[in-house]
Amino acid sequence: MKINKSFFNLYKEYTLIMELSDPKKIRSKLLDYLARREHSDHELRAKLRKKVESIEELENQIEKLKLEGLIDNQRFSEAYIQSRLRRGFGPIRISKELIQRGVNKEIYIDVLEDKDWIEIARSALLKKAKGKDLNDKQIEVKIKQFLNYRGFNFLQIDKAFESVKRNEMVDGQT
Repeated sequence: MKINKSFFNLYKEYTLIMELSDPKKIRSKLLDYLARREHSDHELRAKLRKKVESIEELENQIEKLKLEGLIDNQRFSEAYIQSRLRRGFGPIRISKELIQRGVNKEIYIDVLEDKDWIEIARSALLKKAKGKDLNDKQIEVKIKQFLNYRGFNFLQIDKAFESVKRNEMVDGQT
């Protein structure tokens, strides 16, 4: 016997909504998400908006968790920035991503300004340029495009290139 998939999906959605009508279950689901990693309040709303019966109750639970210090956009933005720094992303991209995640610029701007972006761009450049001739204009343009895509501005990219060309050798190249 063939089961209608759309009926099955509707049933699954309905049971999920029925599960998250109780405030304790909503809180539990929020805590499940927070146990995995930091989340902004905006992210949590987006994840659970379609799964709860009452948006009002979701908002109440999020506010309670904020008051308890379990949801903190400042802490989220600091953790997010550190995570993206380790992967070699620049301030423009990180800022855009935080805004998409519902964090106000005033919350994270001080953390972004405290970083040495030229040094971070330099590290990303060295990693990308390993074994490549930076004097080759085609390679230089490609790496500059890569760094721009990663969220560094042109001044940071140029300073990183100056630093590498002046002080470093990349696998035997000057």
